[in-house]
Amino acid sequence: MSLKKRYLFKLLTNLTGFAIGLVTQSIVPRSLGPIAYGNFSFLTSFFQQVAGLFNLNSSTAYYTKLSKKQDDRSLVGFYFIVILMIAAGLLIVFSVPFFTGLNTFVWPGQQWVYVGLAVVWAFFTFYSTVLNDMADAYALTVRSESLKMIIKLLGFVIILMMFWQKWFSLRNYFFYQLSILAITVLLLSMLIKRSKMPLFGDYSPSSSETSIYRKEFAAFCLPLIVFVGLSIFEQIADRWFLQMFSGSVKQGYYALAYQIGAICFLFTSAFIPLVLREQSISFGKNDHQALRYIFMRFIPMLYTLTAFFCCFIVIEARQVLHFFGGSAYAGALVPLMIMCLFPIHQTYGQLNTNMFFATERVKTYRNIGLVFIAIGLPTTLFLLGPRTYGCLQLGAMGLAVKMVVINILSTNVQLWFNTRYLGLSYKELLIHQILTVAVLLVLAWGTSLGIRYVVNDNHYIVQFVLSGMMYSMLAGILAFMVPGIFKVQRSDFIRFYEFFRRKWAAQTS
Repeated sequence: MSLKKRYLFKLLTNLTGFAIGLVTQSIVPRSLGPIAYGNFSFLTSFFQQVAGLFNLNSSTAYYTKLSKKQDDRSLVGFYFIVILMIAAGLLIVFSVPFFTGLNTFVWPGQQWVYVGLAVVWAFFTFYSTVLNDMADAYALTVRSESLKMIIKLLGFVIILMMFWQKWFSLRNYFFYQLSILAITVLLLSMLIKRSKMPLFGDYSPSSSETSIYRKEFAAFCLPLIVFVGLSIFEQIADRWFLQMFSGSVKQGYYALAYQIGAICFLFTSAFIPLVLREQSISFGKNDHQALRYIFMRFIPMLYTLTAFFCCFIVIEARQVLHFFGGSAYAGALVPLMIMCLFPIHQTYGQLNTNMFFATERVKTYRNIGLVFIAIGLPTTLFLLGPRTYGCLQLGAMGLAVKMVVINILSTNVQLWFNTRYLGLSYKELLIHQILTVAVLLVLAWGTSLGIRYVVNDNHYIVQFVLSGMMYSMLAGILAFMVPGIFKVQRSDFIRFYEFFRRKWAAQTS
């Protein structure tokens, strides 16, 4: 199946997730409250980063290798051993602080039962992500996305039931998350098994094969060991400083702002694993022309798509916050406006990283990352640290500023190296970044201002919907009339129109 069709199925799942996420995110933060929601975010983020530390980008190496050689059963068996080692590492990180009495320092104000649940959550999240990547590598994207859509609908029904029955608590929300992850793991495993593709636990590599894979993964991952370790430490430190110096409420503000921003990333995140697969195949064939085409064809387009949603949310942040969190999250307004800019360059970051890994320039990627970690850690301390030490203690707003600024700078340095490698113009893409965001912000601000003259502020949902419709129409017309602004092609509109017209005709015939 073509890349476009696989992307459309992934996009359909993400659109379903987007619709479900809108309602879910309006229920969960409001029902849990800033404190419980902040605690959930702090603990799950902590152990997700720890899992990433033990992972050392081995999952990326595994996906890249499996995409090139899908029938390599010994590779699957070897990576299952890696997964078991990651699980053991998570258990050690959970146990040591409790045995040494450091748990109250490592996880300020947290109960041990929630810390334990966060460990299980982190492992299942990692494992389900690996299974999903395997389904993409095996070209099972359509079926895997169909399963995920069903799971999302099931999860949505459970969330609604919890809300109506007033079952919401931090413990119950953890159990809900774990149940959905367990179902995801089970169904994806069954899909791979029934497709007669290699699955974890079915094969054991020989000692000679294990030795070969160990060397290959070491060559891929070890150059990154210092970078990944410091990067994970920085990310943990970001949330730990916020928890220690500003508390769970500010943690909840930041968590909500981050989650709303992440919704904007759904539309492009569907495409990223597929682009990595195509880049890996092209590099394996030594086809640099295809690499250049993929980079220039999809990266500006995905950046524009993400910016389209993010710029609108920045302007409509007050209404969005009122819908998702209510009055309890009023202090999250500024962090939300700032964090909505984060996914725009997160798109570039993910796609730049894809290019570095697909073309096996891991050391360059590492060196760039180390520079910005050296900048980021002092910045975090200065923005979040206590005023008694000469820091600003800006809480959620400070962490949002740090994330966005460092992200813009680091992704542009990565972009410069990638364009140099591919023989492309960095200046052209830099102008595209600035122009796209500027135009979309002006469009969003103008439509929002115009709708407010017509619709009373008390009807904020009507305001939001009408502004969104007008903004989408104007942006679509501009992109069609002057596609060069957003670096899209007019033919894309025609192809998508024809695709959905045929689908509609088939359903109504």
